[in-house]
Amino acid sequence: MKQVIVFLYLLFSLPLLACEMTMGYRTNAKPPLIAKSPDNTGLYQELFQVALSKMGCNLKVIRQPKARILQGIKYGTIDFYPGLNFSDDRAQYIHFLPNGLLDGFIGLTRKNVPDINSLKDVADRKMVMVVSLGSYDHNADDYGIMVRRPPDFSLKKIINLIVNRNADFHVYNLLAVQYFLQTSPDIAAQLKLHFACCDRIGSMYMGFSKKSNFISFSLNPEYKIDQPISESNIMYIANKNSLANKLSEILTEMQSTGEIKALYKKYFKGWDGSFHNAD
Repeated sequence: MKQVIVFLYLLFSLPLLACEMTMGYRTNAKPPLIAKSPDNTGLYQELFQVALSKMGCNLKVIRQPKARILQGIKYGTIDFYPGLNFSDDRAQYIHFLPNGLLDGFIGLTRKNVPDINSLKDVADRKMVMVVSLGSYDHNADDYGIMVRRPPDFSLKKIINLIVNRNADFHVYNLLAVQYFLQTSPDIAAQLKLHFACCDRIGSMYMGFSKKSNFISFSLNPEYKIDQPISESNIMYIANKNSLANKLSEILTEMQSTGEIKALYKKYFKGWDGSFHNAD
């Protein structure tokens, strides 16, 4: 009897085994969101570590070329990509959930380029758009845009192509561009930002593997079959009780409590993430 009591004491004294979610990301850096592999430090790691700890889970990070990471997500060996752009192809094997951050796309060109107000402008001017291999190309083919696809280039290398006239135009996340320009004023002086070309500021999404053990689905009662598929208009939604949905809810809550604003200030030199959509 004494041995049974001791066993029960030890059993209930031990912490419950935590779940472990695997985040995948490409090998090159996207400061301040993540450093160059094998260093995983940055806003993404801290954000997801904090959020997962609130639900009793741990974070594991895998760094590989982006195409391999997406393959891992496709087959369920990697659970999620922290910030991923929606596309019809990806939606076949990825479920998009808000990650608590706000961002949008802006265009980058050399300083003397006239304002670009749409991707049609890029096509009409026969500009060469540079897109890192495996990254979202914003449906450039639909516009007839000429695209150059170097292998897994960093933002700095892509900007160098533009500055050196080996390409003309690039679309990138506002957050990453803002940080880069803060830390590279000499290069910033040679660039022009185009806020009206590509997107509006809104929620960022993480791409969650549909084959992950942490997600399950039910029919979306608000799905509109006559509307294009998007992050918010999909036939199936994550079940409320799934850990993937719980993670998204916690990240959204961290936005409302100011925890994410504090992370912005930490990683963006005091900037708190407040910005307005460009007209």
